[in-house]
Amino acid sequence: MAVLTTRTALLVNPVARRAAAVEAAVLRAFSACGVTPTVEHTRAAGDGIRAGRELAASHDRLFVLGGDGTVMEAATGIAEAGSSIPIGILPAGTGNQLARALSISLVPPRAVAQLLRGSERRIDIGILNGSRRVGIGAGLGLDAAMIAGARGSLKRHLGPASYVVSGTAAALRPQRFALSAEVDGRPLERECTVAMVLNLGRIFNGLLELAPGASLVDGLLDLVIVDTRSLADALSFSVSEMLLRRRHADSRWTFARGQAIRIETLDGSIPAQVDGDLIDDRRLSLEVAPLAARLIVPADARIV
Repeated sequence: MAVLTTRTALLVNPVARRAAAVEAAVLRAFSACGVTPTVEHTRAAGDGIRAGRELAASHDRLFVLGGDGTVMEAATGIAEAGSSIPIGILPAGTGNQLARALSISLVPPRAVAQLLRGSERRIDIGILNGSRRVGIGAGLGLDAAMIAGARGSLKRHLGPASYVVSGTAAALRPQRFALSAEVDGRPLERECTVAMVLNLGRIFNGLLELAPGASLVDGLLDLVIVDTRSLADALSFSVSEMLLRRRHADSRWTFARGQAIRIETLDGSIPAQVDGDLIDDRRLSLEVAPLAARLIVPADARIV
């Protein structure tokens, strides 16, 4: 069933990789469909939370032109407002993993028409340290180093391929650290180079599976711990486990699932990220909120 409303808001992150370049085309696409949204721009990192909170008070749906991080900032603000208005994702970031998982067009003007004819669906969402909403996941170590290395001109020019370049560079110099983890109250200690708590375990349109059997609608989070001491180890995990899904016991990686997962390191030099945004926390505690995210998706979207 199509979402019928006249109070539509559009949140634009002008520093997202493609947002500024396509904003005018997106507004034309709305106009062609007879919709005139209230337009708000983020001003700094984290500003999507404020904007989401304010826009939720006077609108029935919110479209976000930006990356995955901006989408989840908006979702956090909506929750803080005590609202549950649905979000429509107009992908303009680098990875755009949520849009890919929901079968949303990666061309934002096309996504406008697609979503205005779409329907509402609910997916699980993670809650980080009691407040921030998480769509993809949070991590410590190599994944955050990959994100850090893909910033600036590399990210602007290469797009998603920038992660391959920066990830390879990080894998050539893996930094191991002591990890303390907990899954539904069960403690776990490891030495590793990356630890991730995932809500979205399948990326790039499902081509790569970070966690076996991961789903956006299973009411669980997935813990992935990998100890890559060389580029060969990183390639082994990426190809064998993620791409080919040849699951087998290996001491270099650990998988676990639960409703509440905590990962922590005392090493302040280890980078951390949430939904592709670098953060300062080294203690990441996530709880799943089953089917708590209300999203506008294409009418024929298949959610795994």
